[in-house]
Amino acid sequence: PYYFLYSNQYNSQDNRSQGLGSARHSNQTRHNVGGRIEMRKGNVDVINETLYQFGQMGDTGGANAAQNGYGNSKNLHISAWATRNWIGYTQYEWAWKPRLAFNFDYASGDGRANCNIGGNTECKTANTFENMYPTNHLHMGYMDVQGWKNMMAFAVNLQFRPTKEDHIEVWASRFNLANTKDNWYRATQGVYVFSRVDNNKRHVGDEIDLAWTHLFMDGKLSFQAVYGHMFAGAYIAENLGTSADQDWAYVQLWMNF
Repeated sequence: PYYFLYSNQYNSQDNRSQGLGSARHSNQTRHNVGGRIEMRKGNVDVINETLYQFGQMGDTGGANAAQNGYGNSKNLHISAWATRNWIGYTQYEWAWKPRLAFNFDYASGDGRANCNIGGNTECKTANTFENMYPTNHLHMGYMDVQGWKNMMAFAVNLQFRPTKEDHIEVWASRFNLANTKDNWYRATQGVYVFSRVDNNKRHVGDEIDLAWTHLFMDGKLSFQAVYGHMFAGAYIAENLGTSADQDWAYVQLWMNF
């Protein structure tokens, strides 16, 4: 179990350009209560992490926001939550040690997220989950097109080691919005695409990743090559007017001390 507090004392207007879902939105007091459970027994591993956020945030929209002209009365109520889950099975007895895992991720959104930048609803709540963690890169796809924020994703992950120096991972993820009136947020926690006011599409797209890692010098030096492909979903077609897919790749070399 854990608890931490995020307190931002800047005036509401200082950081709000991307709506109520702006990463680290100004003038907020956000309490975070959560827990992480991990179980490994034999060939099976299970992990659950669930986090609830509550508190208040100020903004320039809403009935009580006029105080001081900055919304510093903290007129918005925060009620957001997220969960991360997987169950995996590793066949340690086989030479390649294959592991198959199924993942489910969710983070809440808010249909009023754009109320202060031209939306059609009054600002009352700030229920978009605020991701305080540094990266989602190893949890929600290598392409970093999806943050732990207004999202619901299902994924399957296969890993194996054809040699003791080589690790191969195949990953497939299906990304959806938790709330169709909120935005699509990427791993940096900023808005990737602002949803149309009349958007009713939830399926963002499907990502396939292939990663190969080779170890040198007893693991002190590693080379990695990754390729990812994103199949555009109905949300992209509706809000961007295109069904074009994305491709992304990288190679890197790192050293462990």
